[in-house]
Order: sequence, then structure tokens, then C-alpha cells
Amino acid sequence: MNTTIVEISNLTKLFFPPLPFSHIVTLRLRRIPPVKALDNVSLSIKKGKIIGILGPNGAGKTTLLKIISTLILPDKGKVTVKGFPVGKNDEKIKSLIGLVSPQERSFYWRLTGLQNLEFFAALYGLSKKETKSRVNQLFKLFNIDYGTKRLDSYSSGMKRKFSLVRALLHNPDILLLDEPIKSLDYNSTYELKQCLLDRKSEGKTIILATHNISEIQGLCDIFIIMNKGKLRGIGTLGELKEKTKTVSSLSDIYLKLTKNV
Repeated sequence: MNTTIVEISNLTKLFFPPLPFSHIVTLRLRRIPPVKALDNVSLSIKKGKIIGILGPNGAGKTTLLKIISTLILPDKGKVTVKGFPVGKNDEKIKSLIGLVSPQERSFYWRLTGLQNLEFFAALYGLSKKETKSRVNQLFKLFNIDYGTKRLDSYSSGMKRKFSLVRALLHNPDILLLDEPIKSLDYNSTYELKQCLLDRKSEGKTIILATHNISEIQGLCDIFIIMNKGKLRGIGTLGELKEKTKTVSSLSDIYLKLTKNV
């Protein structure tokens, strides 16, 4: 039985520098090669696993998550989510995915947190009864008691919790989390980890990108290490130790695979 839920083949994404107003300078800049955010990346992600994507700034982590979630399209290569190709079945893929991004721009700041969630639940096609049940369940999970307050009064950590709740509202098969622990306190971080482990036990797939190696070392089943748009290593902690001939921590493996590359 094939348990692959995300298949990525020869994925490449280029970004060009912004064009200036001067036509003369623009012509000169056309000779500057684009930045390869992703450079011929291929990998398979299995269902029911927690995957940690690690890498320095500019490694391509966020770009990879954005392509999987259909926010941007690749320049080359192919991505399928549960057999649906990105760029062709995007609406179906969006219904399967919950996304948390550090650049949160989709909430309506003058509405309460609860009003925002009710709006997004309607977009997901949830009934009022389903919405109330899911919201109550998730508020209890994350100890949220401020849902009736305006969103623009929330702290960064409170807003991050609401991003997580929104991503979980429609009970997606795949969670894509970009720096999910950022701005969360210790209690909230613990609640999030327990939530992810519970979802894994339900057969859900979690893909998270982070800089915080120590926080995910005991959480993830598979680690993907990237640098400068390239895949530098993928596997369990034991497999990566064998590949790098390193018997110490994930941090040492990470440094070995990303240093001086």
C-alpha cells in the first residue's frame, strides 16, 4: 500500500531581484542571475509522520511550504498532494491542508477572534453547529478565553494561537507549520506538541519548518535538512547519524550538513 501523501520531483523555484525604475539599470540587472530558492529538490513524505524541515535563513524552507500549499507555483518540477497536482487541483489541495505562516495577513483585525474563526469556518464549508463544536474543542486545547476580544488587542503569542486554531478548524489531513513555536510561551509550546502528537496518532501528517532544533528533536519522525535551496539530508535521526558518521546530536548533524556549503 502506497502511504506517500506528498510527492516532490525535481522542484526548482527562482526569484528575480526587484526591478528599479531606471530602464538603463534594468537592462544591466537582467544580466544578474536569479536566486534559486529551491534547486532540483526531490523527496517523498509519508502519511502519518511528523516531518521537521531545518535550514539556515534562505535555505528554501518557507518556499517549499508555500508551493505545497499552492500559494506559489514552481518554475520547474512537480508536486502532488494525495495524488492531486499543485497548479491543477489547487482548490482540492487547499481543503486538505492547514497552513500556519509567520507572516499572518489574513485575519480581520477589527473583528473578534471568534468572528474571524466563524468567517473562515464558513469558507471551509463548516456548518454553524460544526463550527461551534470545533472552536470550543480547540479553545479548550489551547486554553483560549479571550475569543470575544478584538483581534488587534492580542499579543503576538495570542495571535499565533489563533493561527493554529484556524489551521485546525476543518480537521485537515496535512498541517504545514512555518516557525509554529515562534512567540509561544512554554505552556503553549507544550500544548502544541501534544496536539501534533495527537494528530499523528489519528493518521494526520505534519510538516513543520523551524530554526529551533532542540524543540523538535524528540518530536519529529523524519528530518529534512536544507541549505541554499538544496536538499542536504533526509531521514530519521539514526539514518542521518549513519550518513554523516556522527554519533552525537541533531545539532551536530545539522552543522555538518550546512556548514561551508
